[in-house]
Amino acid sequence: MRQTTSNIVSRPDVRCEKSHAILAVSDVRSAIDFYTNRLGFWLAFAEGDPPTFAGLNLGSVQLFLERGTPSPQGCSVYFVIDDADALHRFHESSGIEILEPPGDRPYGLRDYTVRDSSGYRLTFGHHPEHCAAHNERP
Repeated sequence: MRQTTSNIVSRPDVRCEKSHAILAVSDVRSAIDFYTNRLGFWLAFAEGDPPTFAGLNLGSVQLFLERGTPSPQGCSVYFVIDDADALHRFHESSGIEILEPPGDRPYGLRDYTVRDSSGYRLTFGHHPEHCAAHNERP
């Protein structure tokens, strides 16, 4: 059936509270360990024993991990945080693979990119004008 403009309902005013990225990982327990001990997230919940689904938080942002076949090609997650340089120092000291070092980008954020234990690209950035440490640089 062909839809005419008279059949189209007007777009509702939707308020979206949150968005959760869901990454497939082969071993949820191992991924929980990687994210909490090496990336600085904290475990909000895990379902199953062994876990097949988990929620991990970085501040108030939650990322879901589910058991499945990782598919990092074409999938990455960007986190806007308060101080990317401080988190970068932690990641570097934890031996995390840094794909792109911190830098001021033409799109107005300072960020860097890592690879997680399943091959996903995770980028962490901050708005330089909101970061006290960035503003104190000479």
